Amino acid sequence: MTTLETVRPPTNDTEERLLDAALTLFAEKGYEAASVREIIEATGVTRPVLYYYCSSKEDLFKRLVHWKHDEAYRELTKTVTDTKGCANRLRAIMRGSFAFCATDPRVPRLMFQTHFGPTIPGIAEFMTEVAKLRFLIVQQVIQDGLDGKEMSGGDAASLSLIFCCIMDQHINVLARLPKPKKRLTIELADSLVDVFLYGVGSGKRAPVSLPPFAAG
Repeated sequence: MTTLETVRPPTNDTEERLLDAALTLFAEKGYEAASVREIIEATGVTRPVLYYYCSSKEDLFKRLVHWKHDEAYRELTKTVTDTKGCANRLRAIMRGSFAFCATDPRVPRLMFQTHFGPTIPGIAEFMTEVAKLRFLIVQQVIQDGLDGKEMSGGDAASLSLIFCCIMDQHINVLARLPKPKKRLTIELADSLVDVFLYGVGSGKRAPVSLPPFAAG
């Protein structure tokens, strides 16, 4: 599994409010359209305070992405490591990704808007590295499934791309609708894994055996 660099979490309420305001504005307007002035006004701080915590707008953006993603990736990696069987591990990834994005829909909106929007030097490369983290987790799970004869019919990279496209398209659409927690459900996650593994209309479904964290 891949690992994340250690990034300092927010140390106080002011820094957390600053990151939270930036997340809202970046998710609503995009990285380039959201100004430092708007972030300062939304937080209720002065410009020197912002630059005390972050050296630049780019640094602020990267810090808020780490703030939202680092622990989530560590928990996902642990859950996948602790789960047995390729189908169950894929369910854990889908369930965990759905739960994470449903908890704060601003995060997937930010990720999709920034990652698939106009190329922004410095930000585009960073977003590619962030996206790669989960893809590599998926790829390792599928490679293990192929090696263990639990899966067949393709190479790990291609199958991982298909799996992530199924997962992310649903996140992208459903996170933008009202009440995403009622849409990005465990049941939907499991049914999409069944579609990926067995095809539409096959009627097949693997037995589920996940730890409580992944099932939540």
